[in-house]
Amino acid sequence: MSLLILTACGNRNQSGTDGTLPETGGIETGTEMSDNVPPSEAAPEQGVPGNIDADNIPGGSLDGGGTPDGSDLQEPGGNGSKPDHVLLQSASIDLDNDGINEQIEVVRIDMMQNETGAATLVEGRLLISGGGAERQVVFCTKENDPSELLNRIEFEDLDGDGATDIFIVIPGYGASFNYSNYFIYSYIKDISHSFSSDNTLADFINSFEFSYTRGGSLLTVTNQTYGFSADILIEEAEEQEAPEEIMRQYAYGTWIDPVSVDISEDSRLALVKNRSAAEIKLPLPVFGMATVNMIAEIDLFYRIDSNFEPVLKRCEIIDFAGGDKIKAGSFEVETGGT
Repeated sequence: MSLLILTACGNRNQSGTDGTLPETGGIETGTEMSDNVPPSEAAPEQGVPGNIDADNIPGGSLDGGGTPDGSDLQEPGGNGSKPDHVLLQSASIDLDNDGINEQIEVVRIDMMQNETGAATLVEGRLLISGGGAERQVVFCTKENDPSELLNRIEFEDLDGDGATDIFIVIPGYGASFNYSNYFIYSYIKDISHSFSSDNTLADFINSFEFSYTRGGSLLTVTNQTYGFSADILIEEAEEQEAPEEIMRQYAYGTWIDPVSVDISEDSRLALVKNRSAAEIKLPLPVFGMATVNMIAEIDLFYRIDSNFEPVLKRCEIIDFAGGDKIKAGSFEVETGGT
């Protein structure tokens, strides 16, 4: 069996300074899933968008929102004037292991306004100062929809080089579900990566197939590439004396959406720990014939390599049978099915 390393879709930006990135748009598992423990998160201050994980700031500190004071923030065109901007969060943390904290500000910039003066295009920037210099890193540019520019920011060594990196979750607003993308930045390497769904993730999702056994109520999820299969219970079919027609509809109509949606508090895009290594958990919904009928989720777990690229390491199938969430199966992406 051939081995495959799947690199996360998104955009990688060498030299993050002033770089403009493209737009980004309770599991009951027993001991089997206990390795994936999300880092504790500090509650956001009242009225302040976003959430900084205070526990992940060794020797540092964080502050709430307000108006930036003294930042040398320039318009993208470089005309020297300051655009309207709001401080969302700030923190003080050592990002390059020199023993001196960098000062980090997360700000919102109103880039375009309509005739009434309301913002129609907004931008999120990291302003990082240290050693007498300041870097400006754009982490998000989006239309001014009901979602915020970020809902979490955490500090963790993502690629194992010993330096603290930045992880930001960027919320999006959809018709049926809210979704999330993420942005990561290495200060010491000055490299960033922004994640959103594209053909790379869609191709991986398309490698899954659905089938059923005549007379049964189990929908089988198969991935031939990794020799993997797992069963999802279809409760609607279980209640029927002749479930054949229902199971046929599920086998042909079920699909996996290659977009990370916020399924629940425990099933959302998040930074988790697995055997002390940082991983990015990306949950994808499995819909049975309609978006109102979510029957399972597929959790993808990425690690950041030495080039600061996300690489898919493993995949887990979570069944929603009986109102519970149960791990139906998993496989390692690099080593084949288990």
